[in-house]
Amino acid sequence: MSTHDIIDNKAERLVDHLNQILGSSERARFAVGYLFLSGLTSIGQRLLNLKELRLLIGNTDPALMKVLVQVS
Repeated sequence: MSTHDIIDNKAERLVDHLNQILGSSERARFAVGYLFLSGLTSIGQRLLNLKELRLLIGNTDPALMKVLVQVS
């Protein structure tokens, strides 16, 4: 993966970078404007291995919010 910090999901995909970083992380913090369950499935296995996950969410699917509250 390249060393620049622009990820356009064309030449480079965000999911690939996240999976690589999360593979060696104990904690993760994300601030997102929108969050959908479908977006978590591609990094879900890596998230399960974290000791701590913090999410700051601006807007989300109500069904996902129920899942997140149950897990915490």
